[in-house]
Amino acid sequence: MPIRINKFEKGRPVHIISKAVAERRIFADEDDCLRFIFQAYAANTGKPAHNLRRVDINKTARAILNGEDIPSKFITKEHLPLVHFLDFSLIINHYHLFLVPNIENAIPIYMKKTNGNFALYFNLKHNNKGVVFNGPYKAVIIKTQFQLDAVSRYVSVINPLDVFQPGWRKGGLKNPREAFKFLKSFQFSSFPDKIGERKSKILAPPEILEKYLTLGFDIKTYKEFVKDFLREKSDTSRSLFLE
Repeated sequence: MPIRINKFEKGRPVHIISKAVAERRIFADEDDCLRFIFQAYAANTGKPAHNLRRVDINKTARAILNGEDIPSKFITKEHLPLVHFLDFSLIINHYHLFLVPNIENAIPIYMKKTNGNFALYFNLKHNNKGVVFNGPYKAVIIKTQFQLDAVSRYVSVINPLDVFQPGWRKGGLKNPREAFKFLKSFQFSSFPDKIGERKSKILAPPEILEKYLTLGFDIKTYKEFVKDFLREKSDTSRSLFLE
């Protein structure tokens, strides 16, 4: 049964999962990932400007991810941010967003804009006339601190590993050291931000992140936490990280 709109309370975190129809690989191409980042960022305060070139969109998306200034003319601002981003990841045929609504009803408004804009782009680019996303998005409302930390790890660590090594959840990670290097360099998740490699503009300000998440603000401790997790998920009990 779909979640009723009035359950999306202002300030209560929500884990969003949206999957492509028939497990279509909507995020296998870098251009498509960058387009989603740009549109997701723009939808939070308004909409993309008209008639933007692909090269400008890609450049702006990279700037958003890298925490750089972006040209104001590329986004038409219409309102204050609908949501705060705690975490995100794009995983080949679906995506995860960890959001905090800033106003009542923010989640359905934001998701309609984000999925709708990306579907229009994707269908036009790939000459597709069908639906892009597999029905309504799934939304899980977070109620405890344990859930907050678990979802943050699930979004920014566990799911990106599916890109690094498909099937690892059953067979274990073959190389936890390389897995960590991948997470560190994978630009389409919030993990690089969590370990201080960048400061993406798409994420909430530090004071918001610190309010909701207990993991990830002592970078050294968080790195060791993730490395321990990767070791535990390794297919060998003697995997080591070499510093």
